[in-house]
Amino acid sequence: MENANTEKLKLVLEKYGVPDPKIVGKLPKGGIQLDYVSHAEITKILLEIDPHWRWVPIEWKDGRPAIHVENGIATMWGELTLLGQARLGVGSVRADKADLDKELVGDFLRNAAMRFGIALSLWSKQEWEENEQPRPAARPKPAAQRLAARAPEPTKPQVLTDEQRAQFVAACDKAQLDPGTVARNANLDWDKGLTEDDLPALRNAFHELKAFKEGA
Repeated sequence: MENANTEKLKLVLEKYGVPDPKIVGKLPKGGIQLDYVSHAEITKILLEIDPHWRWVPIEWKDGRPAIHVENGIATMWGELTLLGQARLGVGSVRADKADLDKELVGDFLRNAAMRFGIALSLWSKQEWEENEQPRPAARPKPAAQRLAARAPEPTKPQVLTDEQRAQFVAACDKAQLDPGTVARNANLDWDKGLTEDDLPALRNAFHELKAFKEGA
């Protein structure tokens, strides 16, 4: 039974790592729109994988899951068990939410489900989007310049800035991963000039290795 569940767990990332676009919604955060899958859709996926899945909080207080509030943010740690494997997750929302308990459970389930590979592609996109600063919009050219302009030259992919590379190295250090190893898993050469076109592959490799290391 244990071996069968192990094989099923390996298939979770393959089947549910990239969610159906029909169930992906938009969530405003930090001035940008983040893609996310709702609490109900995550629950549906968990039931499809394992009808006996369950979760429990890491700590109880007065008969309720313990909630920690600091700097206006409420957090709740819990453990999600899927196919006999238990993994930690955390939910975090603003402490002034009207349905705080429900919001925390929903955020926790999305986070904990990601540890099994569910909707992992959205988290790969989200983690660095929150750290990257939006680029200023290009100023429109005067009418005379627009009329005189010739056919635009093909744009070349922009090389990663020192700040972007530093953010990636810091993320690798935090996850105890080697940047060069992550790049090689993305079929990239870290020592050469990577471009923004390489970021999706780099992010996916980073989160796959991180998830594998945490689940090992």
